[in-house]
Amino acid sequence: MDSGQPTFAALLAGTLSRWRQAVAVGAGTVVFAVVMVLILPRSYRATASFATTDANVELPRGLSSLVDQAGLSNIASQLGVGGSRDPSQSPAFYVQLLQSRELLTRLVSSKFADPRPENAADSATLIQLFRIRTKDTLRAVEIAVKRLKKQMLVVADPKTNLVFVRVDARSPALAAEIGNRAVGFVSAFNKEQRLSRAQARRLFLQDRVDAALAELRAAEDSQRVFYDRNRQWENSPGLVIEERRTRRHVETASDLYLGMRREFEAARLDEINNTPVITIVDRAVAPRRPEWPKPVLIAVTAAILGAALGALWAAAGELLAHWARRNPLEAGLLRTTATRVAGEVRGVLPVGRRGG
Repeated sequence: MDSGQPTFAALLAGTLSRWRQAVAVGAGTVVFAVVMVLILPRSYRATASFATTDANVELPRGLSSLVDQAGLSNIASQLGVGGSRDPSQSPAFYVQLLQSRELLTRLVSSKFADPRPENAADSATLIQLFRIRTKDTLRAVEIAVKRLKKQMLVVADPKTNLVFVRVDARSPALAAEIGNRAVGFVSAFNKEQRLSRAQARRLFLQDRVDAALAELRAAEDSQRVFYDRNRQWENSPGLVIEERRTRRHVETASDLYLGMRREFEAARLDEINNTPVITIVDRAVAPRRPEWPKPVLIAVTAAILGAALGALWAAAGELLAHWARRNPLEAGLLRTTATRVAGEVRGVLPVGRRGG
């Protein structure tokens, strides 16, 4: 009995008999892909990388208490050993910094060499290079930041403390310049941050040094007054105790002043010898070949996709023809309706009216 469903062999035979349609669909897909390769704008990719330095090293358990003792904290700080790590020196911090709105706003607002041939000798901001057409300056900056954020990828390797900045742009020179400029802004941020920290520490220690010096002078004046008033203090037990208390006060004030003075001098040296905490490993260079589109990859993908679409088109045509043979009335009604709708559409279109 005929179940109304075509067998696999019949469907395969009908599909193979429509090989011309399958080839036409596949060839059309490949031609469309080639046209898109020629039309799509070129995108170039440049990559820059830098290494972060972790200045603070965690001590093993049992040694952190020794660092807190008097005298050892200075030695530990000079050796670059501390009890905690600074999160602002981790690679993850630089990833967030490079994706922050403040740094991206600086990038889109800074000047770059205009890669357009008609303006080769001029410079322009990324807002102008992105061809953002709006009179609202803040809105233009917002759109440029969003577009740059999509074109810039920042990844970090926590094992090596390396941070990679990958930038895609229409021009190879522009992609390299954006990557290098972003790394430069990170270096400038580090300098400003470290300098502000050193200045704040120096100012704090300077106030502490002045206060410790005033306390030391007051203790020394008190000791001098004691000696002037009590020249035979060795013969009085009460005066001996008072003299020891006065001398101990002077020694404590002197130790405090000397410690604060050493810390103050170290802060001054840190402020003068302030250096960036990142090391540029690879500067971004202008690539010779575009990253996208890739003609070979697109051609192979289009050929595979075209073959699949061609086979599906032929199989669908065979199934439709089988259904039309099984249901001639419905097929005729469908053809008549399609012809009438096509005529009405042509009559509505301007070309159809002029032809009429």
